[in-house]
Amino acid sequence: MKRITILYQKLLRFIGITKPIQLDKFQVQIIKFCKGHYKDKYRTNANDWVRSFIPLFNDEYGYDANENYKTYLKVLFNQLVDVYMKIRIDYSGSNVQIKELFDASFNRSFRRDYELPIERVIAELCGLIQNNVVIENGIKNGIKRYHLD
Repeated sequence: MKRITILYQKLLRFIGITKPIQLDKFQVQIIKFCKGHYKDKYRTNANDWVRSFIPLFNDEYGYDANENYKTYLKVLFNQLVDVYMKIRIDYSGSNVQIKELFDASFNRSFRRDYELPIERVIAELCGLIQNNVVIENGIKNGIKRYHLD
């Protein structure tokens, strides 16, 4: 039965009834960065996501994020929220991931020990994007939800 469902989903994708999630170039870069694809070019530190994004941000936007740190945080937050809202998949049925984002903004924890609430939310968003599913139904028979090419 599962095999028939997978074949049906692949057929729908092939004839164009269903489509993968459309992402722009920078959104793909954000996902790849969070998933650790750029280890050679950009140093990723899951304990300090906010500082880790600065080199990628500087390359993309062309100005130093350290000069205007609050604007950098706001732009990064908006970009991460856009990516997360496009690719989110929450099987809980009660939006647990969004509730975790709000919780991270209101409360410091041992896992998210940043001073500013926006920094905690950025770190939480990076974790959610990092653990997001790209391929449904397993790697061998799966259907890509979005492409990282």
